[in-house]
Amino acid sequence: MTTSRRPGAVVAPVPPPARPARVLVVLLLLLAVLTTVAPAVLTARTAAAAPQPGAATVELQTSTPTLARPGDTVELSVRVTNGTDRPLDGAVVDLGVSWRPLTSRAELAAWADDGGTRTAVRQLPSEPVDRLAPGESAQVSLELDVDALGFEAESPWGPREMSVALVQGGRPLDVVHTFLLYAPEGGAPSPVAVSVAAPVTGPAVDPLDADGYDAQLAELTTSGGRLERLLDAATVSGSSPGMSLAVDPALVAAAESSDDADVQAWATRLTGRTPPAADDDGDDGGGATDATNAAASTGAAGDAADVAVLPGYDPDLAAVAHTRPTRADVAAATGGEAALGSSWQRPQGWSLSLAWPHGRPDAATLATGRDAPVDQVVVASGLAPTSDVPASARTAVDTPSGKVSALVADAGLSAALASLTDDAGAPTAAEGAQRLLADTALLALQAQEAGTGDLHVLAALPRDWSPDAALVGQVLAALQGATWADVVPLSDTVAAPASRVARHGLPRNDVADAELAPLSVDRLLGTHRSVSAFATVADDPVELSGDVDQALVAPLAVAARKDLVARDQAVDLAVERADDLQQGIGVADRSDVTLVSDTGKLPVKVTNELPVDATVTVVLRPNVSRLVVESRPTVVVPAGTSMNVHVPVRAIGSGDVDLQVEVLAPSGAVVAGPTSFSVRVRAGWETAGTAVVAAAIALLFIGGIWRTVRRGRSSARTTDEGVADAVDPQGPDAGPQDGTAAATPAATRTTEHDTEKDPS
Repeated sequence: MTTSRRPGAVVAPVPPPARPARVLVVLLLLLAVLTTVAPAVLTARTAAAAPQPGAATVELQTSTPTLARPGDTVELSVRVTNGTDRPLDGAVVDLGVSWRPLTSRAELAAWADDGGTRTAVRQLPSEPVDRLAPGESAQVSLELDVDALGFEAESPWGPREMSVALVQGGRPLDVVHTFLLYAPEGGAPSPVAVSVAAPVTGPAVDPLDADGYDAQLAELTTSGGRLERLLDAATVSGSSPGMSLAVDPALVAAAESSDDADVQAWATRLTGRTPPAADDDGDDGGGATDATNAAASTGAAGDAADVAVLPGYDPDLAAVAHTRPTRADVAAATGGEAALGSSWQRPQGWSLSLAWPHGRPDAATLATGRDAPVDQVVVASGLAPTSDVPASARTAVDTPSGKVSALVADAGLSAALASLTDDAGAPTAAEGAQRLLADTALLALQAQEAGTGDLHVLAALPRDWSPDAALVGQVLAALQGATWADVVPLSDTVAAPASRVARHGLPRNDVADAELAPLSVDRLLGTHRSVSAFATVADDPVELSGDVDQALVAPLAVAARKDLVARDQAVDLAVERADDLQQGIGVADRSDVTLVSDTGKLPVKVTNELPVDATVTVVLRPNVSRLVVESRPTVVVPAGTSMNVHVPVRAIGSGDVDLQVEVLAPSGAVVAGPTSFSVRVRAGWETAGTAVVAAAIALLFIGGIWRTVRRGRSSARTTDEGVADAVDPQGPDAGPQDGTAAATPAATRTTEHDTEKDPS
């Protein structure tokens, strides 16, 4: 007689009829107890401590088919490696499978993340391992008959715990915790859409060590570098669907303008556009040319199929949030892309913009993300659903400032994918794939049971992730090949309907030790405000202040958390550069002025030491009302020159007036001054002087007339009386001695006293 048993149950032999009835009762009770607790006991086989470095290890290489059905034979291949300095002899490989399906993702994560040597119920005889010398490895093949597991016909669809253990002398040396995916007859649930996104950010910009930044960028983007690995992992090739990238535009701009050919090649792969050709003198101009910028809007996409854009320099939103910033401050902190100016433009298709706070954000940080010029805020940690009902990534989160559209990452999927690195402790492709397949299978089942419809989830990777690109490609290809999962671009998840599933809240205010101090943040943002107002003197403010704006945003980068001393130095240097820029407009000192008329124009000398023409307005502010300023003239002062600006004024009364001089930008900000000089106002002096001169001239004129009249009527004038006639010595008939005509006799003047001459 044979007795069928449930996997994991312990079957006691049937007692012979001769045994007493009470013994039979005891044995039956024992059987019932063991049947109830055996699965838990047997699936919790405990041995020695977890293997240490240099120990013997076992790794899962393949497990096919991915989905086991009744009648299938699951074939597994494992690799055993002797990492000790002694031969490994007498070891065996045990395969264990639990009959009980996993019903929660918490159970699944607990099994997958258990670093101990707990095993599931052994299902096969031990498979011996050949003797291995130190450092040697061996492949071991296992075959599992699915029907031998004894799953009932109504056994549900889904993952089961499975273990592969390397055992020596009855003691587990190493155990792999993986999963068997079982599917009874019937279809799988509707697929869950999975987006995988990784931030592409570089080192913090150190203004005191530009060469050091260039060297780090070269190391990251050349073969084997972290950024090169990220791009490889996101490249669509073969059966790999790739993943989405969220790039820092300042990093891409620096790579495109680099002198290093390898760095430029990385940028070309990412953007799909060729760097500008070098000039004849070998200088590439330090940035993209107009032709390159034009190509950016029409050129082909790069190797990465789906790219979003982060705020320039990847600012630390938490540090900004904890200063209680205004909306303008948030825009300034997250506007680093605009500060790049015409030297960089987004390639075609990079339309999605994201804010990506570091770690688990608090409510204040999320509220700050709401004021940033981005489409979505990525929440890489936190906001988990309050129940087992799965939730799509896109959701609306309540914050003190209102609702924020956020993309909430799935913690389990994010952790599983983050483990696919180039480190020695990374899982194999089979192990990683089985973990993700099991996790998404549970998500699909839960979504089907809850009737939530299409489910879009997000796996968000950390900033320092250095993936094994080949491993990522294999795992995502396996996920894409499952009937219950689809790998989709991040843009698809953004376009999906928002989830209404309840989530755990975020802490209201959680300040990390590595954040930039609020005083330093306020200093940077306050300086940025003043520079922005000052820069309006130029026709293109970004051309004038772009470099300074970048310097003011760079210390806010998340990457700057790694070197606090260099970050503080960067803050000081950025503020100094901003102060230097704002000294470019000035007013020349002048001596006191005397104003003797009712109206006039006072000259003010404005200097422009900027590299661009400056449009400014000169304002005079008198301290008393006896002098009125008629207007505020606006002029354009050419670059590198000075100009006298004449300000019209009008005097109301006489006296001394102190004038304050200010030069304003078009924004209204004071860009020079205030300085002062004094004006001695002598109102009416000009009129009085004119009157005095006119009166003097009139008096002189009248005096001249009077003198002339007086001379004409004077008795002192001479007459003919008493004046003898001139006697001609030659006689009256004598002619001129020199042969000239004779002079005409003078007319004889007569008066009333003249007497008649004697005719004799």
